[in-house]
Formats: sequence, structure tokens, C-alpha cells
Amino acid sequence: MGDLFGLVVDMFTAPVEGMHRAIVDRSLRWTGSGGATTRRRVDTAIATFYDAIRLTGSAVGATVGLGATAAISRSEPLSGSRLGSRVQAAINAMWGDELEQRGNELGIEMSLRDADGTSLRITPDDLAAGFPLAVSRVVVLVHGLGRTESCWKGKGAQVGLWETWAADPSVSPVMVRYNSGRHVSENGADLAWLLDQLWRSWPIPIESISLVGHSMGGLVIRSACHVGQEAHQSWVDAVDKVVTVGTPHLGAPLEKVANIVSWGLRVTPESSPLADFLDARSVGIKDLRFGAIVEDDWLGTDPDALLHDTVTNIPPLEGVDHHFAAAVITADPAHPVGALVGDLMVRAASGTGQGKRRQIEATNVRVLGGRRHFDLLHDPEVLDQVMTWLTTSSAGPVPG
Repeated sequence: MGDLFGLVVDMFTAPVEGMHRAIVDRSLRWTGSGGATTRRRVDTAIATFYDAIRLTGSAVGATVGLGATAAISRSEPLSGSRLGSRVQAAINAMWGDELEQRGNELGIEMSLRDADGTSLRITPDDLAAGFPLAVSRVVVLVHGLGRTESCWKGKGAQVGLWETWAADPSVSPVMVRYNSGRHVSENGADLAWLLDQLWRSWPIPIESISLVGHSMGGLVIRSACHVGQEAHQSWVDAVDKVVTVGTPHLGAPLEKVANIVSWGLRVTPESSPLADFLDARSVGIKDLRFGAIVEDDWLGTDPDALLHDTVTNIPPLEGVDHHFAAAVITADPAHPVGALVGDLMVRAASGTGQGKRRQIEATNVRVLGGRRHFDLLHDPEVLDQVMTWLTTSSAGPVPG
């Protein structure tokens, strides 16, 4: 917790200091050689001031860390409460890659979760205890950016996909929690390993695995399938259906906008530090720009290059039904405004994998009108469509 406080201080101090220096440099530009002494003194003063802020932040962070450690020893950890886990998930979405590099305790490790959201070790005994009514058909639910497995549960009077599956004795739903600030490909590799362990340790032999992902979760699933197939992992042969809901298969407009804004801020020295601050967002978020799901999509590239699409076309698993659901905010799914803004996070063309340069062939696609991105998690019509896809054999394309 203390290290996180120091990280936040660093993140917000750096752009302010950079802007301060740029403004001073501009104001002293015309002083010539005679102003060299003045510039050195000002530089020293600025460095001293901001170093003092960082030092204070580190000291306060250490104090906060000690207090948090003591509090955690007396109660449950931050991730143990619903509110705490949401805060942790949001922090991971923004800076999860940095937390992982620092070894910060707030960095989320991918894990399976039971009905109460409790992390489970993937051993036969623990899985048998966590899923006492385990059956041979498993449905794995993977959340999106900045969320936790609780997104699959009911909200108020609305029923979630978790409750729907939990009421079906022929299915065992399993939820996953992960650090969404890491590269999608890294989470995909971890999910492939986790599913392989699940396959080996499930209380009874698994006959089929269905994978359901919301938003980024759909990309993580596709990445895991690719990794599992390349590694010849046994669980891949049990996958029968993949369903994605609001997944930016071809990229997300907001991340493209962030990339453009960052590039524009570098026009002047005074605004460049703001670009540095914006570019400090996690690599997980940046992967959403064009829907990167494998290491080759980002390795050796500049993640902040202006709209530079290096994403390769990874085909879906053969012999597996793939169903993509997307939404637009307009009542008419075909309305030009709906096509332009999608569900405010993902455009319909991206959500259904139908682009000009890349296309991801799906068994069925569905575009629903009058919905926003997060409405999809609890919308009755969406849940009904997902359930239909998961419980019936493929019957050809579903009209959008």
C-alpha cells in the first residue's frame, strides 16, 4: 500500500515538474550566456522542491504501508471485500504493469474464484471443496478491464450470468480474476496455464469447456486459446464454445483517442509532460487500441507510436463455435450514429470482428440496439442470447 502511494506521488509529480521546467526554460531562453548562472540556480531550486515532494511522499507512503499492514493483520485484505476488490481492480487497470514490476502487494495474480469470490488453489482437494456439485461441463467467465468476477453477478433486481448458470445443475460456472493492466498476451498465457491445471485437477473428468468473456476478457480468452493450441495443451480439445460480449476484437476508439491526444500534447515543451503522464497508462489499456492478443503484436514496437497498427490476424480455434455480441447506443443497430460510436466503448464492427483490414470469422454475431457497454452484463436480452448460444448447437448466423 505504501509503495502504491509513492507510485501515485511520482505519477502526478513528474508532469507538474516537467511543465514547470519547460515554462522556466522558455522564460529564460533569451537571457543568453549571462543567464547561465540564473538557470542553474533555478534548476537546482526546482529539483530540490520536487525531490522534497517525492521524499515526503515516500515517507508518508512508508507510514501508510505500515498502518495498512497492521490493519490487514487485524482484518481481511483489501481484495477480500467487494468495495476493496473493486478499488484494487481499478488501480490494476491503470498501473497494473507497474505494480507487477515493483512487486507491489496490490498487483492481482490470476486466480479461479468460487461463488463467494474466494481465491482457490487449483488442486483436486481445493476444487472439490470449492465446487462440491462439480459436473463435467464447465463454463469459465472472464471479466474485462478494471473489473472483478463480481461483474457477472446480479445487480439490484437484475440477474447476472453467474446466477443463471449457478441455477443449472448440468453446468459448473467458474470465475476468473486477473490484473487487467498487464499485456493481454501475458494474461492469455496465464489463463491457458490455469485452464490446463483446471483440466487436470477438476473433481471429475471434464467433457466440455465453454469460455465467456466481457470486453477485454474476450481478448484474453482468444489469447489463451492460441497459447493452448500452440502448446498442445489438453484442455483446448475440450473447448466447444467461445462467447464474447462487447469485446474490442479490432480495437477500442477511446484508446485510439488517448493515443492521438498524447501525440498532440507533444507539440510544445510545456504540454509534453502531460503526454508522459497520459502515456503512463498500463500496457493492458494500450493493447485495446487495436486488439493485441499475442506477444508479436507488441514486442519490439513503440507502444505510443501514433495509430501504428501492428496486430496480426489470429484465427479462432477450428471446430469451436464462436459467438460475438456487440451493442450500439441507438435503438436501430444499423443507424450511422450507432455504427460510429458503438456502445460508447466498442464499435459494433470491432465487437463482431468485421473490419476492413482484419476479420475474425464467427459462427454467430449479434448487434443489439439501445445499449451501452456495461449494460451488456445484466441486460436480459443479452443474457438470453448468451444462454441460447451456450446451450444449443450452431444453427447459422444470427441476424444483427
